[in-house]
Amino acid sequence: MKKIALLLFLFVTLQISAQEVHFLPKVGLNLATMTNSDGGNMKPGLNIGVAAEFLINPQFAIEPGIYYSMQGIKVSESGATAKFKNDYLNIPIYAKAYLYEGLYAFAGPQFGFLVGSKISASEGKVSGSVKTKDLYNKVDVALGLGLGYQFSSGLLVSMNYNIGLTNILSDDGMNLGGENINWGGEKSRNGVLQINLGWKF
Repeated sequence: MKKIALLLFLFVTLQISAQEVHFLPKVGLNLATMTNSDGGNMKPGLNIGVAAEFLINPQFAIEPGIYYSMQGIKVSESGATAKFKNDYLNIPIYAKAYLYEGLYAFAGPQFGFLVGSKISASEGKVSGSVKTKDLYNKVDVALGLGLGYQFSSGLLVSMNYNIGLTNILSDDGMNLGGENINWGGEKSRNGVLQINLGWKF
């Protein structure tokens, strides 16, 4: 309840202090990794959502948003491929500075909430998948850093990298066929490069 009240207070405060408020629907490409994953490759995925830009003055704005983000990693070895698919609901809160004309930089914290997870594996014609949500922590905290360009037409393009700050692997493990599967104390963090298109209303 306290967190909800704090977010509502922040939203109202931003509305009062902002000179303009705009909405920014966005969609883009994720290139995701997980640290400490030997032999792992970037896994492509989708991110889609909407942000609100609270323009404090012509050069500075606050941009909170909410996005569905497909993350994880891809591992290939000896003809077999495994995809660790972790989907998050991410809530970034960016400070945004317009540097020159439409060019802007942004940075800030991102709070991620795990909404789904599975491992899909294939070798030749044999494939299968298993849900693995219990293997991961439900909350992820990251730092986002990026650049973008806002065209006068309303179109915007941006690129950012989200640096994971917290361990995403759960210590609890999961039950699979009567056997407990766990990470054995290993730790890992998310890393996601995002390239987005959007529109400013």
